[in-house]
Amino acid sequence: MGRDLITNLKFKKTMGEFDPIEFGRMMNEAYTANRNLDRYAKKHTFSPSTVGYGYGMCPRYWFIAFNGCEFEDNFDAIAIANMENGKQAHERIQTLLESAGLAKELEREILCDDPPIRGFADMIVDWYGTEIIGELKTVRDEVFAARQTSMAPTTSHLIQLLLYMWVEKLDEGFLMYENKNSNEILIMPINMNSRHRALIEKTIEWMRVVYKNYQAGHLPERPFTKSTSTCKYCPVRKECFSVGISGKEWGVWGGVYLENGEISKEFSSHKTKTDWGITWQSLTME
Repeated sequence: MGRDLITNLKFKKTMGEFDPIEFGRMMNEAYTANRNLDRYAKKHTFSPSTVGYGYGMCPRYWFIAFNGCEFEDNFDAIAIANMENGKQAHERIQTLLESAGLAKELEREILCDDPPIRGFADMIVDWYGTEIIGELKTVRDEVFAARQTSMAPTTSHLIQLLLYMWVEKLDEGFLMYENKNSNEILIMPINMNSRHRALIEKTIEWMRVVYKNYQAGHLPERPFTKSTSTCKYCPVRKECFSVGISGKEWGVWGGVYLENGEISKEFSSHKTKTDWGITWQSLTME
């Protein structure tokens, strides 16, 4: 069940004709009305903003995404509102940088063939003749405080920026965090030092292995269970737990043949209903 924008509204009685609970429900519906819902998509490249976080760390997700399937829109009203706020913050700060003459380029397309990567860097700054890549992240007050205390970015944000730096062959970049509550700004310079280079080279090698397995048609096993948040918010979750890209797989499941995630009675007639039940339970983890 998705999160509501307006929750825990309790009134002893409604004043007049206005019903705030119904009004809140209508606002939620307005936020989610224009979602893409399920749509067919086929990825051709890794996205730096996805690698290193949640389902972006799952080889099985990338295998399914590269082959193409119906992607689910799992965003609730709060997630949509947060994304819209983040988009507005990006536009506001990018406009500020442009007017101050600090931005050389905004939304630069970042492309690489090996491994296949495509993304868009928020900003390129010309710092006295040297190009510096910058990424902006808007975060809640408690997250901002944690970043301010540690003066270290989250791993996923760091990997995203390092991928851009690696592709563009740049040694310097920065992460800019904005506090959603106070609009405070925290700027973290990131250098391609030995530790960061080791991290990004390990990530690049992982991406190459994942892509080679996709090219070879090797479907990875699930590294996460169905109940984890990683799987819960994965856009290819339905396809993943329906088993296989075409919905048909042999062998791994004890010789039971599947069609669109359902056990085929026609091609599995040699199996008993008990066999089907045990197999289905192991597949869906239910």
